[in-house]
Amino acid sequence: MWVGVGGGAVHPEDFDRVLASWRVALAAGAPIEHEVRFRRADGTYHWFLYRGLPLRDDGGNIVKWYATLTNIDALKQTESALQTREQELVGIIETIPSMLWSTSPTGEVTHISQRVLEYTGLSLEDFLDLGWKRMIHPDDFEDTAKAFFRAIQSGDSYRATHRLRRRDGEYRWYYASGEPLRDSDGRIIQWYGLSIDIDERKRAEDHLRDTSIKLAKASRLATVAELAGSIAHELNQPLMAISANSQAAKRWLNAAPPNMPEVNSAIERTLRDARAADETIQRIRKLFKRESVVKKKASIPDMMTEAIRLVQEDPNKRAVQIDWHFDENLPAIPVDHIQIQEVLVNLISNAIEAVENDRVSPLITIRATETDQNEMVIRVIDNGPGVNDPEEIFDAFVTTKAKGMGMGLAVSRSIVEAHSGRLWAENSKAGGAIFNVALPLSHAGPTTG
Repeated sequence: MWVGVGGGAVHPEDFDRVLASWRVALAAGAPIEHEVRFRRADGTYHWFLYRGLPLRDDGGNIVKWYATLTNIDALKQTESALQTREQELVGIIETIPSMLWSTSPTGEVTHISQRVLEYTGLSLEDFLDLGWKRMIHPDDFEDTAKAFFRAIQSGDSYRATHRLRRRDGEYRWYYASGEPLRDSDGRIIQWYGLSIDIDERKRAEDHLRDTSIKLAKASRLATVAELAGSIAHELNQPLMAISANSQAAKRWLNAAPPNMPEVNSAIERTLRDARAADETIQRIRKLFKRESVVKKKASIPDMMTEAIRLVQEDPNKRAVQIDWHFDENLPAIPVDHIQIQEVLVNLISNAIEAVENDRVSPLITIRATETDQNEMVIRVIDNGPGVNDPEEIFDAFVTTKAKGMGMGLAVSRSIVEAHSGRLWAENSKAGGAIFNVALPLSHAGPTTG
């Protein structure tokens, strides 16, 4: 036999296998076929396909063996390369941080990656015949099945978002997608897909949506509260003035004898302040109707005089000295004078309240200047303690007053910005706070005058 005679030509790793195969063939008298490496004269080994056939006489006895050797070295190298590539591909598939799967053109599962098997605790056989239903949340199965079979029938891409059951019973959100592989004639020969874990993102989105709903509700409540606070704030000054003038008229009537000129004067002031309250209500009504601000040319000194008068209607604010000085020949400015007057009243009132408990003699200084940027800048300066955060104090409901609502400055800034102006605060180097109102001198909206 060639094995016995030429055994040195067989690769050492193949010798025992080939010898055992020969012994089995000899004992059975059956044909033999195996792959084996033979050593060439130059010492290199090459793969051959060895086939051995017995020759029998008329009595069925084996009288001779015939064998053929076919060089399959190139084929084995190709096969080895393919095996290497297959192992690399399987390695890539199994290391992708997602769950991969494939199905036949009709949608029957043909492959499941190891990640799927580990996640679900199922085997490939468990996925056959719609077995994958058991891993999808019952509430998501119908939509998932519709999307999958619609893709199978139409050949379009498959997309679905659903919850997949983990082997411990917990469900997690996954995004699944699939694409068809087609041959050169366009026929689908396989479907490939993957499922990506989006549980954290989905739960974050759900939390964000719930939070947004709650914030929207809170915002609506805050808006109502802000609006109510704004209305109360803007009506407070004229109502206080009406109350003070009514009490004054009552005192003059009860005098002996009644002082009718003073009574008439108090009544006139009451009527004037009632008209101011009515104008405020009309302006709020326009706000609800989203009507644009109608501006008229107004005098800064006139508005300031009226604002100071309204503030000093409060007996508690009369004692504070107010020093106001304006540049000569200040131009009239296009504004809604009631709204801007409300801003001035609020700033002056805040300044007085800021210096009420200060040890130094309280002083409020007001200045108005025309700038070279076509603006009118009004400054209300106090000698109080200043402000901690010059920006935060303009937020709604932020207040340093024990009984304050924190609405005045927020409303004032809204009014100024509606006039295309700016309202900001800063601390003075000499101590105290400075509130600045900058209003454009040009017409930024409907203006009459």
